[in-house]
Amino acid sequence: MRMNEDDVPLLSTPSLTALILHQAAAGPVTLDSLSAALDALFDTANVAPAASLDERRALLDNQLAELAVAGLLRQGEDGLRLTDRGQDALFRHPNGVDGSDLVAYPEYAAHVRRTESAPAGMDPRGSSYDEGYAARRSGQNFTANPYTLNTVDHQSWENGWMQALDDESVGGS
Repeated sequence: MRMNEDDVPLLSTPSLTALILHQAAAGPVTLDSLSAALDALFDTANVAPAASLDERRALLDNQLAELAVAGLLRQGEDGLRLTDRGQDALFRHPNGVDGSDLVAYPEYAAHVRRTESAPAGMDPRGSSYDEGYAARRSGQNFTANPYTLNTVDHQSWENGWMQALDDESVGGS
């Protein structure tokens, strides 16, 4: 699989969760310490972050919350600490986890069920999906996605764009 030029591997969910879990394995973490560690990774890779500092911190904060819901992290006096479950997840998934891994934990699965607003199998972001579909049909590139990287709307737009591409490849109009 060829990576698109605009993909930012350091901001993917597995990469962010790997960073968080590895940092937490070394000791308590905070949003500030993780933000600094992420920026250091960008510096080491000699890559300019594709997202602003606020966007990067929001992505990290979201992943911290998801890992806490799954029981991989717990709040301590000096920051978030890795739980036994978190140590096991790090051992089994050293390159990070995503939602498909986290649903194996009952607390996370229950959280997902509570927060779902659309019937199973339905895209909760219909308008961004439709925009992506229309963008492909009108000849726009995959990189024309107007939504912030690693958001539901960004992914939904990509899904719509890819569906239009699939429809074209099977002779759809």
